[in-house]
Amino acid sequence: MLPIKACTIFMANDGKNIWIGNNEDESPEMEYRLWYFPKENKSFGYMLWSEKHKEYQSLMWQYPQGGLNEYGLFMDYTAIDNIPVTIDPLKKTREEEVVNDILKSCKTVEEALNYINQFNLVKLSGAQLFIGDATGNYATVHGNYIVKKNERNFSLTNYCIANGHKESCWRRETAYSRLTTFKSYNKNNVSGILQEAAQKWPSDIVTNYSMAINIKKQEIILYYKNDFKTPRLISLSEELKKGKHAKDIDTYFPVGLSEFFKENYEQKGIKELVNIYNEIRKESPNLYNFNNNDDVLFGAHLLSENKVDDAIQFFSAVKKYDKTNDVINSWLGVAYKYNHDFTRSQSYFDEVITRNPDEYLPNLYYKRPDKKVIFKIKEWSGAQNVKLIGDFTEWLKEPIKMEKRQGYWYCEVVIPEGKHQYKFLVDDIYYLPDPFNLIYIWNGNNINSLLYL
Repeated sequence: MLPIKACTIFMANDGKNIWIGNNEDESPEMEYRLWYFPKENKSFGYMLWSEKHKEYQSLMWQYPQGGLNEYGLFMDYTAIDNIPVTIDPLKKTREEEVVNDILKSCKTVEEALNYINQFNLVKLSGAQLFIGDATGNYATVHGNYIVKKNERNFSLTNYCIANGHKESCWRRETAYSRLTTFKSYNKNNVSGILQEAAQKWPSDIVTNYSMAINIKKQEIILYYKNDFKTPRLISLSEELKKGKHAKDIDTYFPVGLSEFFKENYEQKGIKELVNIYNEIRKESPNLYNFNNNDDVLFGAHLLSENKVDDAIQFFSAVKKYDKTNDVINSWLGVAYKYNHDFTRSQSYFDEVITRNPDEYLPNLYYKRPDKKVIFKIKEWSGAQNVKLIGDFTEWLKEPIKMEKRQGYWYCEVVIPEGKHQYKFLVDDIYYLPDPFNLIYIWNGNNINSLLYL
């Protein structure tokens, strides 16, 4: 299985509005912090974002993932395969990162490149540094090369772009193709592109946070853990007025419920968990995040552990607060199917499909007389091709090529009754589990989705 590399950056420039989109993709366990540094003497005011490591918590600003300054100069890295840096004997050799120094002293991309050109950036061998500014200029920097702006809009992911080199990457192509569909850019369509290009669970690499940045206003719309329903607006100028400070990214958002569900279920069982869940829905509606995917992930986990009755109780409790939620009703249909209550399962699927014929799970799990299973997935919109593989195709022996229909990847497959493992092969490179059917199995570092028919 090919490792999935991290991060997507794009510039959206319509001639008036300039936005930068940034998905930071890493291990789901990774935590992050924002750092703010007001103007001081000759240094400009700026902010940084970094990983958070407990043993080095106060030092991580020295190892930033990226940053933004008061003049709208933006910087962030994307990982690539390592390319050793060739030393220029006429330049100074520098091992320290450059983001802090550039954000303190430069207003534009050209100023930043002039600063960088003094050095052999010997540590910039396994990444590319994207730099963009409030004029719409941008550049991509590696220890061996600099690629300057050659078109208004741009997207960058995880391969070397020197000398016009291109590789298949569904995230880059998704961002770039979506950029071409809009005449002007705003927070909604920029956030939508981020959501489409995000890497989703289950995976060992996911999009942990996303930023839609209005460069001219130095404002960031921040999203966390693939939850695009709960944005947070950060004004750099307002944050700099508070003085030098730092704040963990997760504290900008309501508390996630994944640990809450897990701990209360393990300690008290499903009945008490449901009682406590009802209490916090009533008494603490703003403290906890009820908009993200934590409830679905927990309920799907119960099903994967064969705790079917508990899953039904849990999804039923969640449904009370949004009776027409198609995702929750779909999962109730799946849970009743696992419980061999096929009549009730079909009734939930019928209800959802009546409202939304394109809803993914009912199409996947619906019991049809011809035994066909419909895979109709709205994902990887920039991919050139997607194939369905599984035990029913003998994996790569007889892969099923999916057809692109009105934004969906589509195929119909006759699959025998029983439990099956499957996944998707995207662009003949990326082996990806199903991001919507959240019942899966790990085989070492390999994740396969599970389908019960």
